[in-house]
Amino acid sequence: MIEQGLFFYVIIVMVMVILLAATISIPFYGLIKKRLKGLAIGCFLQPFVCALICLLTAVGVYFYQRNELQKYRGGAMVTLRKTDADGKAHFWYLKANEECFYERWNGDEEPEFDGNGKMSLYDVVPLDSFKVCVDDVIFVKFDLEKHEVTAKEYDEPLDIVNVDWNKVKAFFQSHP
Repeated sequence: MIEQGLFFYVIIVMVMVILLAATISIPFYGLIKKRLKGLAIGCFLQPFVCALICLLTAVGVYFYQRNELQKYRGGAMVTLRKTDADGKAHFWYLKANEECFYERWNGDEEPEFDGNGKMSLYDVVPLDSFKVCVDDVIFVKFDLEKHEVTAKEYDEPLDIVNVDWNKVKAFFQSHP
């Protein structure tokens, strides 16, 4: 499994801490400008500025993650699906840059980044001229002449949702 950018969240937390620490200057600025009345107004405004910073950071992270999710889904050369007995749908998006994005849907509800194992990144390893492996579990075989794809997870067939043959051809041309 590929590390999913823990560094990004550490940077976000550090920036929030710096900005929240900077809000301490609001009451002092009010004290310098208007004396005690400015200090009181600054103390009153500081929690609202902190809440606004936290809200804007949360909204920014949400939209960033939605954008990344759309990039993973849209950049797939092959999309695989499996529905288990519980009605949960499992999707694998194999990308030409040797990444596989996995997500699990509970029925019709679209998953979000919640850290509960609903989304993961895996490596796509080319095995031979027209076969790839994902995490030693999923094997996908391509027939470029007939435009056929077969995928198996532990010898259990998977549904092929979408194939972008241009990306598949480019992938196998770059891997001899």
